[in-house]
Formats: sequence, structure tokens, C-alpha cells
Amino acid sequence: MLERLLGSFPEVIQLLRDDHNIVRSLFAKYAKANNGEKPHLAQQIIRQLTVHATIEERMVYPAFRAVFKDPHMIYESVEEHHLMHILLEELNRFRPGPGSAHFDAKFKVLRDLVKHHVDEEEARLFPKAEAHNLDWTLLYQKAQKFKKQAAAKKQRRPTRRKLPHSRAA
Repeated sequence: MLERLLGSFPEVIQLLRDDHNIVRSLFAKYAKANNGEKPHLAQQIIRQLTVHATIEERMVYPAFRAVFKDPHMIYESVEEHHLMHILLEELNRFRPGPGSAHFDAKFKVLRDLVKHHVDEEEARLFPKAEAHNLDWTLLYQKAQKFKKQAAAKKQRRPTRRKLPHSRAA
């Protein structure tokens, strides 16, 4: 709690807050982007959210759940993640893709859900967790390791060109 008063947070909380800021910035860029820029920005956002959510779901939330007397906030966050994953899956498969009115509408719903989720985490969940004695260093190390593995996996993945559906011709 002292860290909060001094303006610093446990490293894993700062890492998550930094992720939040990156995604906020990407959503703002997407809103101003032309249709040619939107596919790349959409993929960046989807990737960022996927990695971030995995860190929270596999590492952070279980640690919080273990120390919270009432896990309601964790369950709510997990349900928000569930909805986010549904939207991410749909957006990842969506054709015609970024720039179309239907895609942009679904993307706006994702943005609104993420904004609500992030606001809740930063205002309520993180401060509640910071009041507990957790192994913040271990959580940070696990989160960093996962981020590095995800980045390495992204670099190793060959770029695949998506071919038009066979019936499109």
C-alpha cells in the first residue's frame, strides 16, 4: 500500500498497467486510422490482449483468488475475459475484416468491454490485491517469462498469406 502512496506499484501490477496503456493507445490509433492501417492495428490489439489476458488468467488471478476473502471481483474479471475471448475469436476470423462497418462495430464493442475491464482493474482489483502479502517478485518473473516466450513464438511463426476462399472466385 505504501508503494501506491509513493506512486509506484509492484512490478507485475506496473507491467499490467503498461499493457493497459499500450492497448488504450492502439485503440485510439485504430479509431483515427484509415482502412489500410486498420488490419495491422487490429492484429496488434488482438495479440496484445491475448498475451495480457493469458498472464492474468494463468498467473495473476489465481494468486489474487488465493488471498481474497471474497473472490467475486476475480470471477467478474474472468467473465469479462470470457466475453473478450469470444470477441477476439470472432474478430480474428471475421471477413471482410478491419475497415468494414460490421467489423468496426464489433471492434468498438471489444474496445468498450476492455475499457470497462481496465478501469475496474485499476480502480478496484489492483488496489485490493496490493493490500495483500503476495510473492510479487515471482508473479512478475512468471509474467515476464511468458511475455518473452510469446514474443519469441511470434518471431518464429512464418508469415502466411491468406488465400481467398475457394468459392470467392
